[in-house]
Amino acid sequence: MWFGWLLALPLTDLDWFVVNDTVMGGVSSSTVELGESVLFAGDLSLEQNGGFASVRTPLPRGALVSATALQLQLRGDGRTYDVTLRRSDVPLRAGSYRVQVKTEPTGVTTVVLPLSDFQPTSFGRRVAGAPALDSDLARIDTFGVLLADKNPGAFELELLELTVIGGAVPRAEGHGDVLDGLTDAVQLGVPLFNAGNIDGCRRVYTKALEPLRDDPVLTPGERAIVGDALDGAATLDATQAAWTLRYAIDTVLAGA
Repeated sequence: MWFGWLLALPLTDLDWFVVNDTVMGGVSSSTVELGESVLFAGDLSLEQNGGFASVRTPLPRGALVSATALQLQLRGDGRTYDVTLRRSDVPLRAGSYRVQVKTEPTGVTTVVLPLSDFQPTSFGRRVAGAPALDSDLARIDTFGVLLADKNPGAFELELLELTVIGGAVPRAEGHGDVLDGLTDAVQLGVPLFNAGNIDGCRRVYTKALEPLRDDPVLTPGERAIVGDALDGAATLDATQAAWTLRYAIDTVLAGA
């Protein structure tokens, strides 16, 4: 269920620019044209270790400060694109917060993208320990679209409408207690790990995180990361599990 207001961002009034793999020696090409919509088109090449083309724009200050999700309407070509967001306080080398969108080969595609679904990436890989995107909405300052589907050839994507869905719920009372509890878990778990008691460290981290699966003190993105870490750790050996859980703890602490 989404909260009660919508705000359409004026796509064609924003300051769009392209960033292609040419910045890293590749030869992909793309252009962005503004008319009644934003037309992003070009040619993706895998030559010279390339393979991406993208378009970005700065967002108006505070545009997503009370957002829960984005609704995007676009006309694509059947390819899968990454919708990207950036936070001014989280430098991700060759990366961004991303979520994939599969476009229809013909007609208009409309998708709703919860901000909690955007995952931090660098060079196309998930970044462990980075804060959840929605842990500080005021710092989201750039929106973009990236094509890196490893399929060389022409592409064309038309961005028709971008709507902000609001509004985010402020952190509940008790956030500081959660952070203190996680900090205590790290201070207890690290000496156990270093002393060779890996399973003891894993148990400490699990005990600290388990109550947070559904705790409204965390943002939806943080809760999702905690849940994924707990579920994943249950299938791993003690060392991998301890690190997986630690990354989830670091994510919540980084968001503070």
